[in-house]
Amino acid sequence: MSVPRDVCHLTPDGDWVPGPPPLPAPVVWPYTQHRRLAWRTRDERRADPVNLFVIGRDPAAVAADLAAAGWGRPGDGAVHRTWIDGRFARMATHTALGTRARRVHVRLWAVGGGTLAAAHDEEADRGGRHIVVSWDAARDRVREALLGAGYAALAPSAVVAAAGLRGVPGDGRIWRLAAP
Repeated sequence: MSVPRDVCHLTPDGDWVPGPPPLPAPVVWPYTQHRRLAWRTRDERRADPVNLFVIGRDPAAVAADLAAAGWGRPGDGAVHRTWIDGRFARMATHTALGTRARRVHVRLWAVGGGTLAAAHDEEADRGGRHIVVSWDAARDRVREALLGAGYAALAPSAVVAAAGLRGVPGDGRIWRLAAP
């Protein structure tokens, strides 16, 4: 399967909708990729889906709220970027829960007055390379931690990314939270 080049856009109420916006609004390619790739990849092995959006909180504040719940900045993890408003944007920060051998890893970007996140549950293979085992389980762990910090759950977006990318469980939606 190849990764679509389709974009989605942020509505004034914080929802993500497939396609370009009818009015000026943040436009995002709902995937991330390693910073060294010079173009939006079509290779599903090189792309991760975006799966969470926090309304009203910047990436540093989201990372701090996760740190209060036991998450920490990992010593490793590739720097990723996504496409926002016609250009690549490097992740602002990242955080993880667990050990290098098995962890939930989340990368964060500032967009539209909030934080866009790409979370994945991964385990290290015998060579130490991380293999993604779930998009949804990771998103749910991040969501649970933020709900515990007082965030409010909102309805998820429509499907904006390929569901089950790389054969890994994922529904292709961006789940939304409102900051306290």
